[in-house]
Amino acid sequence: MGSLFEELEAREAAARERVEELEAELADLTGQLEEAREGLERLRIARETVAEVMGEMSADATATPEEESEADAVVDEEASSPYAGAERQVVGVLAVPK
Repeated sequence: MGSLFEELEAREAAARERVEELEAELADLTGQLEEAREGLERLRIARETVAEVMGEMSADATATPEEESEADAVVDEEASSPYAGAERQVVGVLAVPK
């Protein structure tokens, strides 16, 4: 009978060790998940900020066409460019990681 109890104790110790390993792994994965969520939130905020700025820029560009034509005339007089008088408009932004 002694060997049966010893076997159960050995299995219990192995199960306890496995539980501790899984708890440590869970804590590590929970930390990684939190970091990934923070990165996602930062990217979402950045996207919204860029969209807001782009919207304001295009609203400013369409709101004052008289001021822009006067500014273009001054620029045309100062420097001759093959693109002089061409409408300049920001179409989009592409951010590429290093």
